[in-house]
Amino acid sequence: MVRCLLISLLAICLIPPVSARAGGTSPKLSLASAAGRAAEGARSAALTGSFEFPNAVEVGYPLQFAVFQGTRFVRYPVAGAPVTGTSPELADGQLTENELPAFLAEGSGAAAGVRIVSLNQTSTLLALPAEFAAGAATAVMFTVLGDKTVISNAIDFTLP
Repeated sequence: MVRCLLISLLAICLIPPVSARAGGTSPKLSLASAAGRAAEGARSAALTGSFEFPNAVEVGYPLQFAVFQGTRFVRYPVAGAPVTGTSPELADGQLTENELPAFLAEGSGAAAGVRIVSLNQTSTLLALPAEFAAGAATAVMFTVLGDKTVISNAIDFTLP
């Protein structure tokens, strides 16, 4: 009996401790579709996808949508005012993780009426600036969480 107890204690002492840590997960951001709309001289973009909605509605969550044509862009922070401008980072038709810091520093406040019209679990409607013309456009969404950046797939669409 004592021998079994000693063997059990020895086995317990030799088993390495298991540590448990809370692990952060990366948000899953993806766009499924985008469509341009026009009404009464104003244009908008309707986007669908996975927006990490439970987090997006939290105060201060840094989810942003961006729509661009060439180097002209409009950026919609869910928790802030839209920003519009031009960005050389968009000249190749893409926005990469490495370009994001420069992109975030560019632009200025958008005109009144440029805004997120609606946002729900799988879709958003974005009112675009008057400078956006009929033709090809690209949409993307992203978030910066501390030192981690997540960018969705870019999706091309046409503005009427």
